[in-house]
Amino acid sequence: MRAKEFIPEGRDTKPIRKSVKQSMSNLSTYNTLDNNNHPYLAYRFGIALAGSPDSDMDKTTALGSNFTMSDYTDADTEIRKGAERVMGIKSSTSTGKGSKELNTVNTTSPIATPKKNKYGI
Repeated sequence: MRAKEFIPEGRDTKPIRKSVKQSMSNLSTYNTLDNNNHPYLAYRFGIALAGSPDSDMDKTTALGSNFTMSDYTDADTEIRKGAERVMGIKSSTSTGKGSKELNTVNTTSPIATPKKNKYGI
């Protein structure tokens, strides 16, 4: 038995109607950017369109469309690890416990100090 005999995908795909072909100029379809199965790739394609053709960008980001969560309490960590155990999975990256403020805080105000008028106010 061949795969095409028992996999119905793609068989019921109808060709583009003649009226659409005649009225739509340069219509392009992307099977790999399916909004149902790969919405993140379709989103990134839209971002690439915004800067194209002059700019270059990465196809994905560090987080991408990966499921991401942050544990705020020890109870959250316990719940997450229990779910990982049930599903038989492990997280691929972790930033570790605790957070620190970056030393990039402005120490001076970007707003100019008000100047006194001729009355001293």
